[in-house]
Amino acid sequence: MANFSALNRMIKLQILLNSKNVHLSHIACRNLTCSSVLALRYKQSQTTQEPPEQCQRTQQHWNSHASNRSTKYSSSKSFLKQTQNSTPLTSSQRTLCTKSAESIEDFRSREEKREAEYEQQQEKAKSQQENEARNAKAEAVRVKILEASLQHVPTLGWTRKAIVQGAEDAGYPSVVHGMFPDGGFDLVAYFNGKCNDEVLATMQKETENGAKEISNPLEFLVRFVRMRTEMTIPYKAQWPQAVALMALPKNAPTSLAQLLTLVDDICYYSGDRSVDIGWYTRRVGLAGIFKMTELYMLQDNSLDHSQTWEFLQNRMDDAIQLQSTFMKMGGVTNEVRKSFNSTFITARNMLGLNYNKS
Repeated sequence: MANFSALNRMIKLQILLNSKNVHLSHIACRNLTCSSVLALRYKQSQTTQEPPEQCQRTQQHWNSHASNRSTKYSSSKSFLKQTQNSTPLTSSQRTLCTKSAESIEDFRSREEKREAEYEQQQEKAKSQQENEARNAKAEAVRVKILEASLQHVPTLGWTRKAIVQGAEDAGYPSVVHGMFPDGGFDLVAYFNGKCNDEVLATMQKETENGAKEISNPLEFLVRFVRMRTEMTIPYKAQWPQAVALMALPKNAPTSLAQLLTLVDDICYYSGDRSVDIGWYTRRVGLAGIFKMTELYMLQDNSLDHSQTWEFLQNRMDDAIQLQSTFMKMGGVTNEVRKSFNSTFITARNMLGLNYNKS
């Protein structure tokens, strides 16, 4: 009953204020003093009947308190009334609202999907960077160990023992030889790659990265084949072991790839920009000459290997003559070109080589 009594008082109070466009919310925002006075006036109006003049003065008093908000409340009340009396939404309007709601849901779903894909890409890129950093660190350790192992090749050969000794010299435990599953061939492949890089750097410097024209290409070829062959002289006694490791079927692709890369670099920086059959014959011929010179050096006991360099010069002269004779044979040129072309393309694809020079 107490709750209903309070509700009745609020209803009567609102009826009293309606004539002045004053709402109970205005009174609720006032301070406690105003609320107490209003409550007192309302109580007196319920117990005793106020004269019309006193009632008017009371209404004017509270109207002055609510004047600042009355206009705003009237506008809000008018807007609410217009909204309640407005025409209901048509079916097309309801359909449009439904489609809009569906469009919003589709947009939200699409954006969430894009955000998820972006996060996945970021995680993938971060994981890739971390893997590259780990691989680079492992490769640096690997190179350091192999470089230290080369000094033990004259005594221990191209073996895993040389790698173990090199790891200990580099400050790593001997168990890191597990990083080299191919044993001695890993050391041979590192040595070949290192020597090829040194030859390439020298050619790039001398030719200004291929921009400078070579006046005598034959002399250029002989000189750099000799330079590469001389790099094996410190390991001459152990080089037959390296040749045997390179000839193993599982190691042949890597060995052949390093050989073809070497001869292609030498031919390219000598000025060979041909796109005809000479491109293939020169590289095949130079690869054969290099390997023959290398094998000849192993049995050469002359002073400073002079017979080896004479052998190299003779083989290069023979190759030039053979090249001239071969190019004059127009009847078989097309067939030989097709044969060389298919052979080189197949070998290049199998070995993953790219001969495009920038």
